[in-house]
Amino acid sequence: MPNPDFEARLARLRQSERGQTAPTKAPHPPARHYRDRLNRALAAASAAGIGRNACFPPAMRALARLGLPVRPLHFKSTASLFASGVCLGLAIFGGTLWLFTSGLLSSVPAGPIRGLVTLGWPGVAALSLGIGAAFAAIIRAQAARARLPRWQDL
Repeated sequence: MPNPDFEARLARLRQSERGQTAPTKAPHPPARHYRDRLNRALAAASAAGIGRNACFPPAMRALARLGLPVRPLHFKSTASLFASGVCLGLAIFGGTLWLFTSGLLSSVPAGPIRGLVTLGWPGVAALSLGIGAAFAAIIRAQAARARLPRWQDL
């Protein structure tokens, strides 16, 4: 005696093996407002095991509270992530280099800061580009591994 539930699952399995998939119905209509998309993005990230602080850090939350439409990290484009990483690297390492080469501080301490001063601005630029590339690659890999939807699909 055939089991209808088993037969239906077997038919779906055979369709997926042939590359055919049954049409799926969208769980909800597309979001019309930024807040709707943001809530859906945070819910999707949370369901995928990505914490709120990792996906939407406090600085980004503050910008969103000010009314700026800020996407969570895992829903940003690769170019945007790269630019954010470069800016972060320039702010940290460029600021440190400027602080020690501007004459505001009398001496350069030994260790990594002396190495940074030795590298100069070309070294800071190269380091910032590396940070931007690594930042974008890591965040995009996490989003792909978690199979998060695109921002436009929310």
